[in-house]
Amino acid sequence: MSTETNNPYPSGILTKKKRILIVSMTSGFGHIRAGDAMLDYAKENLSNVHAEHINFSNISSPVFTSINQLLYEIASKRFPRLWGWLYEISNRKGLLFFTMEKLLKLQALLNPKILKLFVEKKPDIIIFTNVLPAGLLADKIHRALGSGVTMTIVVTDYHGHVSYYIPHIDYYFVANTQVGEDLANVGARKEQIIVSGIPINPRFYVEEKVDELKLKYGIKNGFPVVVCIVSFKISEKELIRLLDQLLQQKINLIFIANGNETLYTAVRSAFANNDKLFAVCWTNVIEEYIKISNVVISKAGGLTVSECISLRKPLIMVNPIPGQEEYNAEFVEKNNFGVKAKNVNQIPAILSQVMMSSHTNQATLLSAQNPCEKIFSVVLHN
Repeated sequence: MSTETNNPYPSGILTKKKRILIVSMTSGFGHIRAGDAMLDYAKENLSNVHAEHINFSNISSPVFTSINQLLYEIASKRFPRLWGWLYEISNRKGLLFFTMEKLLKLQALLNPKILKLFVEKKPDIIIFTNVLPAGLLADKIHRALGSGVTMTIVVTDYHGHVSYYIPHIDYYFVANTQVGEDLANVGARKEQIIVSGIPINPRFYVEEKVDELKLKYGIKNGFPVVVCIVSFKISEKELIRLLDQLLQQKINLIFIANGNETLYTAVRSAFANNDKLFAVCWTNVIEEYIKISNVVISKAGGLTVSECISLRKPLIMVNPIPGQEEYNAEFVEKNNFGVKAKNVNQIPAILSQVMMSSHTNQATLLSAQNPCEKIFSVVLHN
């Protein structure tokens, strides 16, 4: 991608190189991917900016990080109904602020050096892609650095939970007007809310020849391509049975194990002689697989939803976790971008229906403007 062609901020508009800190946190992969997307965009297009991506999990106390990750994994994956209840009950302003206050005190006790790190970096702009670091740090950063630093939050789901409303946040970047209305209802001012879309990797906006990509990955027949990204909970036995049922249809099936080597090895062994199944353990070019797909099967994470919508690929969402994933799935179904499967047993029948619909046509991008471009345009010129 050419910097000279795509840089929306020509030399001279910005008088000094601004320092931007993009702050995410390991709590699912979506927040990190959104941060990476903005960092990549800045490096490729913004010569007058020094951008840095910080994973809050890497600088906070190991104890705090471990507790947070453990609670997230247990509640969201092992007890999803409990997670959904917590999500809804915490959508009450008083409880949320009480919780944030306690977390802030806990984090201050566990690692007092975090605020010092942010102060030493002297950022002009801070972009949070995860609400927890924003809730823990925004007030402290404001007291330490004053109003000279612009602080923003990128909402990476299709629902505006009350937790996103935090004092001293200047802008909220949201997926659509509904999320903006959610935030306005809990106190955010309308001028703070910017409909930008959710940041995805700039490579999703690069046009490529689908036929050449198919050949690159060994797909030489004319069957449709189904990409199955196993980021949802499933046993090895269930997975083998599911893939076997899917392969009874006339499709090419790309299985992406999302780094789960056990499932990857099991699938490769079970389908070693099947030339319609392509197994991938991990990939850094997920956009290429989605571009050649006709249908994507995955969980209803905010980034996955946005990636599929950006390329107009129908998404079969597997058993969305109550809470933010349910809101994401509701948005997808309401706008006819995909279908929700309550369990893995429903997937083969749903796939058959989706394949017969008009949604399986290769299509152009939903929006010509990359959300990263919109976000940086606002923070650098306001």
